[in-house]
Amino acid sequence: MKNIIQNIQNKITKIKEENNNYNNLISNSQTIQNLTPIPNLNNEIIDYKIQQITTICPDINKDKAIIINKLIPLEETYLTVEYTKEVVTNNEYYIIPTNKYIWILNSTHYTIYNYPKTPICNIVKNVLMGKIINLNNIILEVTGNDKSINDFINIINNKEYRNNIIKEKTNYLCGITPTFQLINKIGSGISIDKNNNIVFHTNNNNYKYKKEDITNYELLFDNSIVYSKQLNSTTRITSSHNECYTMNIRITTKNNSFIIPILEHSSLNIKHNKQDATFQNNLKFANNILAKLKELTEQQY
Repeated sequence: MKNIIQNIQNKITKIKEENNNYNNLISNSQTIQNLTPIPNLNNEIIDYKIQQITTICPDINKDKAIIINKLIPLEETYLTVEYTKEVVTNNEYYIIPTNKYIWILNSTHYTIYNYPKTPICNIVKNVLMGKIINLNNIILEVTGNDKSINDFINIINNKEYRNNIIKEKTNYLCGITPTFQLINKIGSGISIDKNNNIVFHTNNNNYKYKKEDITNYELLFDNSIVYSKQLNSTTRITSSHNECYTMNIRITTKNNSFIIPILEHSSLNIKHNKQDATFQNNLKFANNILAKLKELTEQQY
């Protein structure tokens, strides 16, 4: 009984200390400064990155994710994504550490920070749906579970940890820095760098090739070839190609051949037809990839 009472008293003391510390921090808290208005951006939306943002941080909806995706340059990779509120002002901010900078933004403004040389972020107290953190004397409420918040803090504070995450998150690029990218929600597509190195993403594997290594690319509906570079055909939906279970691009190189899944087989075993929005959206995506490959490789033929 004595131990139980002592444990309760210790918890009460800890809570009091935590609250006193919190109140002291709030009274001396700074706010996020030097915000720049977000310009009108016409950058392409990359479905893969939108999916990443909303999956990592469900509190950020698709519209907000699009703002993030358009603002942060293509060559930067998201390490994590956090939804926060500045405690003093109750203003919401999305914080996205990338392989280069820390981006802080909302729907209208943004600012960029360099990574610190010494730790600047720590947990102040627990709250119902997340934690209160101190980020360089700015007090923020962060939503999320313990793991996501601890990962965020380690990315900010710990260079070695951050570099490991950068390596993990950029593996799919096979060492290139993309200047062009088309990747769908399932992780299929292409990334291209300034030297025209191409990385093909098959949602499970990534293959890096030079443009001169590509000998053919084909659009397949199920097992039927709808378009083929080698056959010099044109992309055209005929009466025999107006529906399919799957849509794929087949890439052939000098030493390999592989499939890039575009539209996967439905779990309900339903055929997609050309009137479906899903069919049309995926066909447009596939044609955009084929057009880019043609632009890069046509001079070889």
